[in-house]
Amino acid sequence: MQNEFHVGQLVRIAHPSAGYADHRIYCIVCLVAQDKGERLFRIKNTIGVERLVRAEEIEPAALTALP
Repeated sequence: MQNEFHVGQLVRIAHPSAGYADHRIYCIVCLVAQDKGERLFRIKNTIGVERLVRAEEIEPAALTALP
């Protein structure tokens, strides 16, 4: 079952790339439409770093997480 994400939800990177662990908390700021039907999310952390990710690259943050 795939998680449904929404704007404003706190998430973290499920499988960090580039060989380092990315434990930061991100907030979903918008949904980006793709021609092929794939959903991309623009996420942003507290220092302003933005990334575009697919739903399978992120997971919900813990309920106690702070942005």
